[in-house]
Amino acid sequence: MTSSSPVLGAEERSAPAGVPLVAMVGAGQLARMTHQAAIALGVQLRVLGAAIDEPAARAGAELVPGVAARLDDLRVLAVGADVVSFDHELVPPEHLAALEREGVRLAPPAAAKLLAQDKVHARQELARLGFPVPPFIHGRSRADAEAFAALHGLPLVAKAPRGGYDGRGVFQVATLDEVGDALAQSPDGLLLEPLLELERELSVLVARSPRGESVAYPVVETVQRDQMCREILAPAEISAAVADRARELALSIADAIGATGILAVELFDTPSGLLVNELALRPHNSGHWTIEGCITSQFEQHIRAVLDWPLGLTDLVAPAVATVNIVGVGDGSDPVLRVADALAVPGARLHLYGKQPRPGRKLGHVTVTAATLAEARERARRAASILEGSPE
Repeated sequence: MTSSSPVLGAEERSAPAGVPLVAMVGAGQLARMTHQAAIALGVQLRVLGAAIDEPAARAGAELVPGVAARLDDLRVLAVGADVVSFDHELVPPEHLAALEREGVRLAPPAAAKLLAQDKVHARQELARLGFPVPPFIHGRSRADAEAFAALHGLPLVAKAPRGGYDGRGVFQVATLDEVGDALAQSPDGLLLEPLLELERELSVLVARSPRGESVAYPVVETVQRDQMCREILAPAEISAAVADRARELALSIADAIGATGILAVELFDTPSGLLVNELALRPHNSGHWTIEGCITSQFEQHIRAVLDWPLGLTDLVAPAVATVNIVGVGDGSDPVLRVADALAVPGARLHLYGKQPRPGRKLGHVTVTAATLAEARERARRAASILEGSPE
């Protein structure tokens, strides 16, 4: 497939008069789905990506060739844009600070974005602000790990402070020797926390605009396999009190950190209450269900929020929604080859990202709305299994 994405020089970077121009760092599937929402709103989306075959570019978004690690590429992306936003976390924080000093409007601001880029900083800041977080330590030495393990036991969960998100850079360490080996490979140390007893993992999406308007989506349960979110179930089967507490936490965090755009708050539901795990300040995998499942999708909402437009309604359009991610299988086959069969599943709505298949790579997702969560989940799983070449 060839790309229809315009690839323009820096001197050509302007949208037609009166047309809002949103720039997004990254050209992956989140940028692709943001572009699809932007079209309906009459907004031009420009993306920064390394190649014309990246998902957003293949969908027709204007492409600035480049990488987030180069400040000059980010500057080109920002020329003439109303706002610069993100589809990933892997942007050097010092580059974002430099852009803000030069007058570029970032959504979210650099200080808020740092809470999604540096796990240690996020835990320290959330704890300072009084939000409930798991016990943690910024482990820099084996002695740090020994002291922490003496209090909380083994195994521990170790997280790279930077460079990992959506489950990457997270692993268990069963012995102090394993902790020592991991620390030797991590010059910035590790975020260490106990292996917690969990009832479930939850996520709440919040959208917040520069004027301070904010809305929260229904709380969802996320199901993890192999350190990757594989299913999203909406609404989460939790008590009204837990749901209210989760939404209250997410809205309070958005205000406290000055978030702009979509904020995803990942929560641990434990026997002793809710704990904040991680933040993502961008459209998020746990919100893909909102495309078919809510009045306003997270992608449309993100655009409305970063442009300081009125925010949309977040109500469910069906009693239950389930989304299952499609992951590349061992033979490297393309799920596109099995689309017709998957569409035979009643109510299956497919989103394929236009990515080169490879084992373990997230290639798309399926969403089903239904009268019950069990029905929605069964159908979404069945369609995803067909696309992955292993029908149940």
